[in-house]
Amino acid sequence: MGIKKRAFLFTTIAIALSIVMILSFFVYNGYTLKNEMKHTKTRVETMNNFIKDSENDIENAIFIVGFRSLLSLEDYMIKYDNFLNNLGTNLNNAFEEVFQYGTINSEKMILMENNTFINWTTKMKDQAKKTDINLDFTINDVTISHSSPWLVDISVDLRINVDDKKNTASWTISEVFTKKINITGFVDPLYLVNNDGKVNNTIRKTIVSSFATGLPAHLLNSYYIEHTDAPSYLMRFENNLGSSPYGIESLVNSQKRLDKGLQALDRSAVDFIYFGTGSTTDCKIEGMESYPWFELDSSHLGFYSAVCDLP
Repeated sequence: MGIKKRAFLFTTIAIALSIVMILSFFVYNGYTLKNEMKHTKTRVETMNNFIKDSENDIENAIFIVGFRSLLSLEDYMIKYDNFLNNLGTNLNNAFEEVFQYGTINSEKMILMENNTFINWTTKMKDQAKKTDINLDFTINDVTISHSSPWLVDISVDLRINVDDKKNTASWTISEVFTKKINITGFVDPLYLVNNDGKVNNTIRKTIVSSFATGLPAHLLNSYYIEHTDAPSYLMRFENNLGSSPYGIESLVNSQKRLDKGLQALDRSAVDFIYFGTGSTTDCKIEGMESYPWFELDSSHLGFYSAVCDLP
């Protein structure tokens, strides 16, 4: 009986030790798994926050690069004294090229040096590597369009691939990023080409509230106003003088042309008519005798609260 009791005791101890070992194993592995999960969660959160910051950087990059790209288009037109569609390209192609690569018709533009969108994405990838994140961009498309007469939308269709060096997590983002740029302050392309580079006109929204009394100020400053019969800002890069729901127009101050040795054209002062070739019925305006070169076409008389000065 003594032997049986000792055997039972040893068996009980062995079972107890086994249970302790099994519990220790599960507790250790559970703790290790918990740490690994916590590490993975932290890593994923870090990557997610980095991507959110990168999306803000992308939008900032679109604005900066887009702004410089529009200025570069102006510079290119000034250099060759012509519209984009007469220079072997068009607005959409020229903008996408200069936005991504800093060139127009393969010619490098000074303003875009180290400031193309590809330069920006390269900087973002280098920054990501510092935190062991692999970031890759694929530019599917770049477009420029109007969302209002005074705003252009620059949209970049991007695919972003993200992973980290330890293969903790990875994902792909496909998104169209859009940034708006106010055209106020840019030079009107119609003036760039049609005035031989001697008289430019910066786009400024009119401050005149009533043409009945403020027409002279509006004319002399060549302010802009919305008009659906007029071409949009973007259409002007290609000398497209058709109408647009985003149309804007100014009145050409011919005195500035005369001061630079250019001729005052005997046409309506509305810019897209003045610089166009269409036929209109024009007349001098009552109360504007101080500006003998000023005329308006019949379709704009009511818009500018003007009356023909009958002989």
